[in-house]
Amino acid sequence: MIGIRVVSILALANALLFWLSSCSTSSSVTQRTHTPVTTGLPDSVVYRPYRLLLDQLATADWQDRKALFNVFQLHGFKSAAADSANRWLMRQDSSRLQAFQAAERRYGWPRATTAGKEAVGQAYLLIQHAPVAVHASYQDTLRATYMRGELSGFNYATYLDRLLHNQDKPQRYGTQRGRRVLENGQTEDYLFPVEDLAELDHRRATMQLEPILPRLQPGTLILKSSGK
Repeated sequence: MIGIRVVSILALANALLFWLSSCSTSSSVTQRTHTPVTTGLPDSVVYRPYRLLLDQLATADWQDRKALFNVFQLHGFKSAAADSANRWLMRQDSSRLQAFQAAERRYGWPRATTAGKEAVGQAYLLIQHAPVAVHASYQDTLRATYMRGELSGFNYATYLDRLLHNQDKPQRYGTQRGRRVLENGQTEDYLFPVEDLAELDHRRATMQLEPILPRLQPGTLILKSSGK
């Protein structure tokens, strides 16, 4: 519908997992733990299917969102085409999540020392686009990943803010924003509710994020338009 050739992600996951099982002597890995896969082979070989799968899933995630944005540009955010495209994206995200979690049960949550730091970031991306309940279930995992230095302050702050927003709570770091159409047809961007706005930039600094208060219209959560 949207012009992107859709590859069966689940089929790819099954093929990659079958490849490893042919050379593995142990398959007991608890979800979201890091029990090393024991094969006697180097990590570069053992985790290569996991890296390939995550790369495929992350690439498809980016392509699908690019296609969705193209629909928004052509038809508007509130059009029937946009509604249809959003539902399509949810199905795509669901397939990707299933594929990732099937691999995660085999390999555990990716670690930079085994699957590589890029794989960690790709797994994070898939969780960011997961349903609310699934997203929340990874809170401890992503906190530990951040504490190990395998997830950037920006990514962890974004995860926490989305988690809080999904729980109808004020965000802490100001990473979550919306866009609305005004009566005059113009659009404006704004931050979702933030706790203790006066201290926002101090909290952002602890996560190596740039100040945002100077970019807000005074006394509001509305972002200044470019050129102001």
